Amino acid sequence: MKNGPYELVVAPPGYPGKLYRGRYCYEHHLVWWRHTGEVPGPGELIHHKNENKRDNRYKNLKKETKGEHNTYHHTVSRVRLVCAYCKKQFEILPSVLRSRQKNSAGGKFFCTRRCAARHQFQTIAG
Repeated sequence: MKNGPYELVVAPPGYPGKLYRGRYCYEHHLVWWRHTGEVPGPGELIHHKNENKRDNRYKNLKKETKGEHNTYHHTVSRVRLVCAYCKKQFEILPSVLRSRQKNSAGGKFFCTRRCAARHQFQTIAG
């Protein structure tokens, strides 16, 4: 069963972690518990190293504090792109790039909403 980007599974008897609807737990928490005997405590979480939240193999998981996790995600190198309208170079986070790729029209990227709107107007006016 899905819960957002994560997978919920039926918790086995004796699972000491947080339960949802009194019966389910996150699969990655269960995998971590089975290998280490511990569940994340307050202020801790299980991080997916390859950022694929469906890849719940033990070797892809790492227990971190919330502070460590935030530091990791906010110090990621940025991706350089060229605006399809004004040709100016700009940088964005890889996570933003993935999001824009899903919503991108024709694989074009813009440095600002203003450039995107101008490009759209130019395309419509033609």
